[in-house]
Amino acid sequence: MTLDISMRIEDALRRQLNAGCAEGIFPGASASVAFWGNGGWQRVDACSGVRLEGGAEVTPDTIYDLASLTKPWVATAALRLYQAGLFALEAPTAALIPEATDLPIGERTWAEVLSHRSGLVAWEPFYERLSEEPGTDEARAWILTDLLPRWDETTVGVSVYSDLGYILAGIAMARSAGAPLDELVAQRVAAPLGLDETVFFGPSRRDETWKSECAPTGWSPWRARVLVGEVHDDNCAALGGVAGHAGMFGTARGVATFGAACVGAWHGRRGALEEESIRFATAPRAGGTHRLGWDGKSEKERSAAGSLIDADAFGHLGFTGTSMWCDPRRQLVIVLLSNRVAVSDDNAAIRAYRPVFHDAVIAAFDDR
Repeated sequence: MTLDISMRIEDALRRQLNAGCAEGIFPGASASVAFWGNGGWQRVDACSGVRLEGGAEVTPDTIYDLASLTKPWVATAALRLYQAGLFALEAPTAALIPEATDLPIGERTWAEVLSHRSGLVAWEPFYERLSEEPGTDEARAWILTDLLPRWDETTVGVSVYSDLGYILAGIAMARSAGAPLDELVAQRVAAPLGLDETVFFGPSRRDETWKSECAPTGWSPWRARVLVGEVHDDNCAALGGVAGHAGMFGTARGVATFGAACVGAWHGRRGALEEESIRFATAPRAGGTHRLGWDGKSEKERSAAGSLIDADAFGHLGFTGTSMWCDPRRQLVIVLLSNRVAVSDDNAAIRAYRPVFHDAVIAAFDDR
């Protein structure tokens, strides 16, 4: 039975990935699907295409810029710090960010920030006005000062997806735990899963040989070069390549292992504390589909996760062309990593592709 499921999923993955390449949705992509069977996690990997036009072929070891798939990892690290008494989710932000004292955002909690309900606006091109050297303490201080007033009281309690909130949370976590954010994510999340060598923040890798396995994400007008092994997000680059909203790189296999750990925790297989943590993080919240570190399936419009995935599913998308969706009822994890931005930042064809891709995988799993 497990072999039949694996063969059906592999066939669906190959058909969908080949179609995505043929239709110009991305130059290449890598996918990994994990499902629970025979008392353990089974995995199916597939890939197609090239890293960039005329470049090397994509393999299961190709490393992609995860973009906003960084957020679930950062949120998981925040929950681990909370469990260790190092990060108070219900504390006001001003407790860790004194620069926010007397500002409206200073009264909102970290739980609100991490679930996109704090009132912080969605995005701001800080890098365009940055006069300091990117990646310096001075640059990070300027961005923090410019970020804090960007708040809208009418959206408090309403799901407004905010990169600014995760930038702020990453700064606060580092201050609270007394360690850089990339080290916290590695130590609290990646290393316990054996993934610290396959999913990581780029600047944490002193040996840059990994870049030879990395898919480019295209030309950056701000940096005036093609980006290979450099974060695509310009605000993250201005912060030095490590931030709460973006900056992580990884393989589809590594991301799927993380997703499987989250689903396993949801089912209580990783201990009561982990089950409580993931259930809290992925529980639906009033005001929209975003949860703490995750998103849920939209019932009002066509979800990127497709129409077949369970209502309890949780996942996330990344701007570069990445996604991860976890279906806890089916005990199924679907990861798609691509560099669709290598075609163009304006290449929006993946919006229609994602639901079809996920429905094809789930139909193969269900043998529909």
